[in-house]
Amino acid sequence: MKDQIKKTFKRFFEDKKTSLQTKALERANNLTKPRAGTPHDWEDWEKYVKEHNLKDDSK
Repeated sequence: MKDQIKKTFKRFFEDKKTSLQTKALERANNLTKPRAGTPHDWEDWEKYVKEHNLKDDSK
């Protein structure tokens, strides 16, 4: 199932490289520190960084 999903997304990225959907999927796959947002967004980001043992450059 996972391979089928990867194939589908790969085909989707190749067909529509400049669509907003493609760009949104790329951002979702490559999470970065939020630039703005509510305090809840920042709390979620800090929780995500702690859970995945990532280096947080915001401090």
